[in-house]
Amino acid sequence: MSALWVPFEVADFERSADHYGRLLALPVIDHWKRPGEQGAVYDAGGGRVEIVQTTRPTRPPGVALELPDRPSVDAVHLAAGPAAETTPATFPRGHYGFVLADPDGNRVLVWTEA
Repeated sequence: MSALWVPFEVADFERSADHYGRLLALPVIDHWKRPGEQGAVYDAGGGRVEIVQTTRPTRPPGVALELPDRPSVDAVHLAAGPAAETTPATFPRGHYGFVLADPDGNRVLVWTEA
């Protein structure tokens, strides 16, 4: 695994950015704004917190595991069998992954930027 991510879709980007950036003092390591979406990624020590405000909410899983490359994502998908809720796909910003449910039904995004 490359990193543990906590992705959140937020209703008010500025309010959430103030919460994670000013109140919690997490450093911004990436940010973007494009039609229909704006977001930021914060360094949270050994992991990342990502906030996104979008006009097309997707309700992502609350945890994401970043793997080093596409073959790694595909290998986990193959091994997951019926626990895989989706097939691997390329997301709008270019990352690649799928949603997996653990034995208790907790949803996890398994993905890579590579």
